[in-house]
Amino acid sequence: MFSLCAALLVSATVQAAPAVAPMSAVINVSSENLRKTAEFKLWKSALDKTQPVGQVGLGIFCSDGQDIIYTKGLDEYNVIRVGKNFLDRSAALGYPKFEGEESAFAEKLGLEADFKVGFTLLALHYDICGSPNAKEFSGTASVKLRLELYSNKLKRIVYTNNLEGKFSSKEKIKSQDFDDALFNSALDVAFSDKAYVDQYRDIVRTVEATEKIDVVNGKRLSESIDKNSKALLGSVVTVEGPLGSGSGFYVGYDGYIVTNQHVVGEAKSVRIKFPGGFSISGEVMRTDPMRDVALIKTASATAVQLSIRKTPVKVGEVVFAIGSPFGEQLSGTVTRGIVSAERVINEKNYIQSDAAINQGNSGGPLLDANGEVIAMAQSAISGASGIGMFIPVKEALDSLGMVLK
Repeated sequence: MFSLCAALLVSATVQAAPAVAPMSAVINVSSENLRKTAEFKLWKSALDKTQPVGQVGLGIFCSDGQDIIYTKGLDEYNVIRVGKNFLDRSAALGYPKFEGEESAFAEKLGLEADFKVGFTLLALHYDICGSPNAKEFSGTASVKLRLELYSNKLKRIVYTNNLEGKFSSKEKIKSQDFDDALFNSALDVAFSDKAYVDQYRDIVRTVEATEKIDVVNGKRLSESIDKNSKALLGSVVTVEGPLGSGSGFYVGYDGYIVTNQHVVGEAKSVRIKFPGGFSISGEVMRTDPMRDVALIKTASATAVQLSIRKTPVKVGEVVFAIGSPFGEQLSGTVTRGIVSAERVINEKNYIQSDAAINQGNSGGPLLDANGEVIAMAQSAISGASGIGMFIPVKEALDSLGMVLK
């Protein structure tokens, strides 16, 4: 059994050589004078401690292959290397530095980066040959990291991507340089992604259309939602985008679905799944990232159309949230609560409710006791039970250029 951690920590005092990861696809923003900053904040590992993560052979002929074990020490080493490489790579590509990193009292002084960056180690594998003193390696390695970018302003994750990297060297190089090249090959997946880079750009985005869309409002239920919940579920769907799934609901009779922009991301098409199990494709027609809403067009609509409420909400009235809190398997979940408050956050209006929602509820409707839509789920407040924020449905439709008839 080989402790790669010990060898890596020995070499960690050596100054790292320039990264040898491929550079061809990365986007250099040095000339753009970006202002938004990011802080490397969180690290998680999905690997079990004592889990084998490959093999290393020692000596001239790389004989006596031994398992490389993922230990606590190796995990701590990876935190340091990934964090340092992320910050160094960001600086080299022109991203501004968060000055609060240099102050031990940043939080007390109210200094906060625009984004928090978190990484989850999903997979790691080595097939390497080490020198007798285990300070140099040759061979191949692969890594898979999940990167999450959390906006401190919007209070939600605005970007997620699984980054896969590989590195190979026929010549023995310093073990730290080997790992830096491996991690940089994964990080460059994000630095090559326009969707990631755009988060740092001060882009004023508007709805991608000039013409208004007229939609006919659905009919109000003749009885309360308690007696019509099954009929309503058919108009609420699971939306599968490139970064995961959320919820959405049909508006009007022409196949239009509204959801959150962070559900569809940069995708041009998504998969729409119904509670009955069948699915269809949908085209993303319009988005408004500033209001976090998106419009999807499908070839057909559902039999039952939700009615959009036109009168103001009242604090204390009973409401129901419908959605897919953990993806398709729990689609059609209905939770009950009340309107807790009306809020203004970052100059945007929200309806606060204690109706339980989770990540997959994003884009699902909030209904009143008569089954009329009053808002769209956006996010639950992390670490706070019973606090969910919903976008008023009229503002969602206005942002997408939809006119209710």
